[in-house]
Amino acid sequence: MDGLATIVKRSTGKISIKVNYKTALALDFKGTTLLFDIIDPTILGIVGQESNELGLFEKLKAAKKVGKLLDNQGLSISIVREGKKSLSIGKEATPKISSLLTGSHDIQIDSIMQVAKLDR
Repeated sequence: MDGLATIVKRSTGKISIKVNYKTALALDFKGTTLLFDIIDPTILGIVGQESNELGLFEKLKAAKKVGKLLDNQGLSISIVREGKKSLSIGKEATPKISSLLTGSHDIQIDSIMQVAKLDR
């Protein structure tokens, strides 16, 4: 994790991942924050699944672990959907009400609507 943290902290710029000539994902490195823009969620294989193998509590538990790891490294990831920030995980997360939902101070729900769209 230390090596990955060093790479992210030293990286700047943007990376776009295209599928069939259309941008599907975009990564924007900004200091200790990585903006992860999901333009086409089908690329992640999460859309169209009939049954979701992980329940909500398992997802929250995993997200809490990731948030704590990121925070310990001084890093943050912001997940963007349709140009709108949906979720912030790690050091820059400053949850208010969402900490009651997630049970973590390392996860901030920026838009409930966009987070709900991520799970569809």
